[in-house]
Amino acid sequence: MRRIQRETTHEEFIKSLTTGDAAIFKEIWRVLLFAAALGVKVGNRRPLGTTDSGKAIQETYFSTPGWRGFLYLIGIAETGDSECLRSSEANEEALVSAFEEYANNGLYILSERMKLSTSPFDELVSLLMEVSQPNISKPDVDFLI
Repeated sequence: MRRIQRETTHEEFIKSLTTGDAAIFKEIWRVLLFAAALGVKVGNRRPLGTTDSGKAIQETYFSTPGWRGFLYLIGIAETGDSECLRSSEANEEALVSAFEEYANNGLYILSERMKLSTSPFDELVSLLMEVSQPNISKPDVDFLI
């Protein structure tokens, strides 16, 4: 599997989330995984702009047992079938590209929200609370007669 890319425009923002006394995440891969989950939740991908191949992350850095499962879930949700589970270079490329683009969108959302906040951690908690709310909609059937 190829290395995971990210836009160079996010480098300073990612650095602010992973370094210093106010670091919210321990490693860059955790930021990317969170951002990709956020991107999936809001349902938007954003193609990558300028990247730096020297900053790309090897898949082995994603040291969580659910990493591959997360990629596969993205693929199944995108396509509606299990073809992405087959081992092929094209399938792996599609999975990694989807992950990168969801993470890219999530990073844009996070950076915009945190620009306006005096407390990045509080803003992150607020964002999590917002996106975790179930979508409440009216039922399709009117039970009132």
